[in-house]
Amino acid sequence: MDGTILVVDDNADIRETTRLMLSRQGYEVWLAPDGNNAIQLMNQPVLANAVCTVICDLAMPSGNGTDLIAYLRNNHPAVPIIVCSGADDTAFLSAILKDGVCDWMRKPVSRDTLVQKVRTAVHLFTLRQQQDGHAVSAQAPISMHTAVAPSGIETIQKSRNSATGL
Repeated sequence: MDGTILVVDDNADIRETTRLMLSRQGYEVWLAPDGNNAIQLMNQPVLANAVCTVICDLAMPSGNGTDLIAYLRNNHPAVPIIVCSGADDTAFLSAILKDGVCDWMRKPVSRDTLVQKVRTAVHLFTLRQQQDGHAVSAQAPISMHTAVAPSGIETIQKSRNSATGL
């Protein structure tokens, strides 16, 4: 497994399409419909320690991407953030890079662009962890979840043992 990615978008089709594209590349993907639910997930130590990249929309009805970015910068500074937005304002999207965002993509996103940017972000996460002396591997899978995810949050787990039915 290549790492755990948290995808935050209010559009269920975009969440599912992103999950499919990334899971086919070997990533474990967790989904949240808005910033508030993403923050609830990231407050769970097991998930927070596994997430190596967050992909988030900016405009969502309950907890926007800007609030989520601020939360992540304060509480999980090593986790790279990729903004995925339908906004057509290149100057604005470029400016958010100053707010601690690693990269941005304009919707709709091609598979190749998504995979390339996620690979770069996961690599950045690994380098940040090594630099901090934690040497936490972005490739450590979550093998078992005993906690129930907060209401309204979709969780998708791809296990190395899925082929064996475990």
